[in-house]
Amino acid sequence: MRTFLRLLICVAMALAGLAYGQSPRTDALRCKSETLRPTLDFEFRFVAGHWFSLPVKQFWEREVDLRIFMQVEPINGTPGQMKRVTHRLRASQPVPAGISGDFNFPSAVSLGVGEYRSMWVIRDSAGRSCEGVRQFKAKLSRKERGIDVSLEPGEIVDTAMFLFRNEEAIERPHLRSPQRLKIFLSLDVLGRRGRVARPRLVHILPHIAALRQLGRSQSFNQFSVVAFSFEDQRVVTRQDYQPNVDFTPLSKMIRQLRPDTVDFRDLMRGSEMEFFQEMLAQELLLSEVPDGVVFVGHEMKFGKRLPSSALASYRDRGIPVAFFDGSRFAWHGAIGNFVRAMDGREFMLRKPSDLARAISAFEERVQALRPQ
Repeated sequence: MRTFLRLLICVAMALAGLAYGQSPRTDALRCKSETLRPTLDFEFRFVAGHWFSLPVKQFWEREVDLRIFMQVEPINGTPGQMKRVTHRLRASQPVPAGISGDFNFPSAVSLGVGEYRSMWVIRDSAGRSCEGVRQFKAKLSRKERGIDVSLEPGEIVDTAMFLFRNEEAIERPHLRSPQRLKIFLSLDVLGRRGRVARPRLVHILPHIAALRQLGRSQSFNQFSVVAFSFEDQRVVTRQDYQPNVDFTPLSKMIRQLRPDTVDFRDLMRGSEMEFFQEMLAQELLLSEVPDGVVFVGHEMKFGKRLPSSALASYRDRGIPVAFFDGSRFAWHGAIGNFVRAMDGREFMLRKPSDLARAISAFEERVQALRPQ
């Protein structure tokens, strides 16, 4: 999973780094390749490919213009069709002489279970090239067994992250009446030294994946999403109940958020709990009562509890509640305290199999509490 996140983050770093330029002519393009072995991501696809390193020295006083070609094909009886991926990295300014270091960038695809051969070529505008061939196998580990991989065996797709793509509503004929799921998405991240940070894309990856998987649930057919911020003490965007999760407003919201930070001590002075209580009352007491509630996000390190009188109102409704927590460390906070008071369960999202187990366990509890 760390390799996959590293892959996503460094795409942007590579593009920024390549704004320096290109190279003197030699007989061959010098490059090194590290194979990114298939790793399951939070959308239950295997991500695999290569991590390339090209010494900057060979681009002194030249403009960088690289074309990367990768061809991946199933082998050894794995079904499926070959997939070609091409992309270009270029910059308009030459690399100053004397600059040291490497240009680093990845090229990857998403895969189903199976064995594959990957062949790659990198060419620059001077006609130089380097190439390589690798084989790898995508399979579930012992701990991942039971996960329903989202791609068919041998299926290969471009790994470009259509993170906020919308999906068609799923037909659920076995649900003969509205079964409503309310999803609360927390947008705050507690960073180092007790500072609250805006979420970057790397923070939100497992949370958007959790929304997508919850939207495919066979236990619900109506979904409402409430994205909120303790820092701003407001609901940032809200989706009323509908047959699927709409990712379009979430995409716009993430692009607009700035990665600012504020001091934890200045933020947590009590008003955040007033906002939290008002939001829960509006969404759970003063509107349609949901058949299930899931909080998704990072826990905040202030251990406040709602008043007992308020908690009693929620308990009387008997709503199944869960918290999908993306925090690196387990601590008691506002969301967790509410979920525990509701006899709900917390699930830590640290690897893709955690998400699969969390959804399965939550749906089992929903079915156990649902009138037959």
